[in-house]
Amino acid sequence: MGILNSNLTVFLILLKLIGVYLLINQTSLAMPVAKPINFQKWIEDNRHLLKPPIGNQVMYKGNDDFIVMVVGGPNSRKDFHYNEGEEFFYQVEGEITLKIVEEGEVKDIKIGPGEMFLLPAGVPHSPRRPANTIGLVMERYRKEGEKDGFIWHCENCGNKLYEEFHEVTDIVNQLPPIMERFWSNPSNTKCDQCGTVMEKG
Repeated sequence: MGILNSNLTVFLILLKLIGVYLLINQTSLAMPVAKPINFQKWIEDNRHLLKPPIGNQVMYKGNDDFIVMVVGGPNSRKDFHYNEGEEFFYQVEGEITLKIVEEGEVKDIKIGPGEMFLLPAGVPHSPRRPANTIGLVMERYRKEGEKDGFIWHCENCGNKLYEEFHEVTDIVNQLPPIMERFWSNPSNTKCDQCGTVMEKG
């Protein structure tokens, strides 16, 4: 009985030590809460990066839920992006045109300085950003198994020309081959309904 009590005491002491160890390590590993950012100053400090060939910068790194990025113009992409999550747009400087596909029809949404817009999940969209425009875009990190879509529509009649869907893990390396597959095949760029040929921007 004495041995049993002794072993139980040792076990309880070990449990307490493990608890203290985990508490100390959890505290030391926890990320400190970041200070607020002066957004306008951040833009001025990074303005040289908010234009081609870079075009955008991620503001926060190492966070869990949201991709927060600032995007500048001009851009020349003509594909529509499909995202299974919502996307939030806040325009800081200049006006952009967010082309969307709703019920099979291409529509234009103008977003000017000081205006915000929440794009519903699953709506194909193509931000057209002129020079001297800057905006904030927020979207969530992808869940496992989610796929992003890259879709091209005829600029004349809106007919779908080509699409690819991929689980994106490295957009920098995954995007160029997708673009190359579309532009390298003439049958992809010619509309089979009205005959219009899409030209690179």
